[in-house]
Amino acid sequence: MSAKAIVCTAPAIYTPDMEQKRIKDLVRDDFIDGYFAVRRKDVREYARGQFITLELGDCTGRIAAVMWEPDQFALNDMTEKMVVKVRAVVGEFNNKPQLNISRVRLANEDEYTLEDILPHSSQSREHRESRLMALTAKIENSYIKALTESFWNDQAFFDAFMVAAAGKLWHHAYIGGLSEHSANVTELALRVASGYPWLEKDYLIFGGLFHDAGKIETYSSDTTVIDYTDEGRLVGHICLADHWIAERAARIEGFPPMLLTKLRHMILSHQGELEYATPVVPQMPEAFVLYYCDEIDSKMGALERIRSRQGEKGWSEYIRMLDRFVYFGEGPEEPKQ
Repeated sequence: MSAKAIVCTAPAIYTPDMEQKRIKDLVRDDFIDGYFAVRRKDVREYARGQFITLELGDCTGRIAAVMWEPDQFALNDMTEKMVVKVRAVVGEFNNKPQLNISRVRLANEDEYTLEDILPHSSQSREHRESRLMALTAKIENSYIKALTESFWNDQAFFDAFMVAAAGKLWHHAYIGGLSEHSANVTELALRVASGYPWLEKDYLIFGGLFHDAGKIETYSSDTTVIDYTDEGRLVGHICLADHWIAERAARIEGFPPMLLTKLRHMILSHQGELEYATPVVPQMPEAFVLYYCDEIDSKMGALERIRSRQGEKGWSEYIRMLDRFVYFGEGPEEPKQ
C-alpha cells in the first residue's frame, strides 16, 4: 500500500473554529477536526514501520481512515468503541473517501453526545410512540390486548424498545430503528389484510409489533457502536422474544393456550426459512403475511440507506446481501413517463 495513493494533493489551511462536518457531507480535500466513534482498528506494517487503518463513524455514516505516523495513544491506547477527536484531511483510496489523520486523542465526555456519534431515526420518539399506540388500539381480542399492554406498561421495557436499533448494519441500524421498523411492518401487514378479510388482524398486529422485540437485548444501545451483546449472540432475538411472551402470558388469568401457541408461532416463524435461523417456517396464513412484510420493510430500509449514501441516483455498488447491483434511477428530476 502506498501513502501516495491516499494523501491529498491539494493543501488547505485548517482553522480551529471550523464547524464539524458530518461524514455524509465530507468531500475530498476537506480539513476536519471532529469527534468519531472507532468502529474498527488495525495496526499494520509497511516499509517505514507501523501504520493504523480505521473505520470511524458518526450519526450519518462510516468512513475509512489511515494514520501513517501513529503516536503512543493511537498505537496502544486507542480501542474500538472509543470516541476520539480527530484532525484529518479527506483523501481518497480505491475511489472511496478516506481520512488521512494527523492527530487523534481520546474525546472528553462533555465534548460530544451519543446523538452526535450514533445514527438515529428521522422520526421523533413522540411520533413513533403514537404509531405504536394507534396500532395497539386496533386490537380487538382482550387477551392479546392485555398481553400487548403488559409490555408497553413496563416502563423499562418500553424505554428500551423505543431506543433500540433493529439491526447492526443492514436495516434500521440506528437508535429508534426497532420501533420504526415494528410500526412499518404492522402497518404493511394491515394493508395486506385489507384485501383478505378472513385474515386475523389481531395476530398481524401482535406479530408486527413484537416480532423483533428481542433485539432490545440483542444489540447494545448505550455504547458508541451498535454491536451484539453476549445474549444476542448466544440466544438470539427470536428466542428472547418468545420467552418473554410466554412468561407474560402466564401472568394473565385464563390466557387460552392455543391462542398463545399461535402468537408464539408468529414470532418464531417470522424469518421465513430455516436457513435464516428461524426455528419454524410459517404455517399460518398470518405468519406468511408477517414474513413477507418484514422482508419488504427490512430490504426497503437497507436500500433507502444505500440510496441516500450515493445521492439517490445511479447504480449501487455490488450489494453482497442481495447478490446484485441495484439501480436507483436518474435522481429526483427523473422525468415521469
